[in-house]
Amino acid sequence: MGRGHYVGCVFNVRNLRETSDWNWYGEGDDMIFIDGEPFPPSLHGTGTEDYCNTAWCPPQTHHAPYHGVTLPGGPNWSGDISLYRFHVEDPITFTESIRVTIEHGHANKRSDDVSSVAYWYQTLPHRPFEPPPAARRRPYRM
Repeated sequence: MGRGHYVGCVFNVRNLRETSDWNWYGEGDDMIFIDGEPFPPSLHGTGTEDYCNTAWCPPQTHHAPYHGVTLPGGPNWSGDISLYRFHVEDPITFTESIRVTIEHGHANKRSDDVSSVAYWYQTLPHRPFEPPPAARRRPYRM
């Protein structure tokens, strides 16, 4: 891939569970693997909401310069949720590669519809990126 700087991401969840039980989509550990490092990575966080600097399962919007919740979802975190985090004051650089992951709920045990957009700067030239097959890029239909 090549040398670069991970800027941050927008992270979206469509909560697919319809229940009156605890329906919190978060607690999925964020893990950032730099330059092919093995598990556990040196940057291993404690949950989706902590990665976005919000904590305590926020049910309302919150906007700060580098992190926030633009869409908090409905009651009991139902429906659509969107969060963002930008590493402006805490840059993450890589020399050869980077892989940024967030588990789907605690212990990676949820099956919600999750999507994200990552932003990074990278030196050129680099190897071409191949898009995933079309079937994997289609949006979820309710």
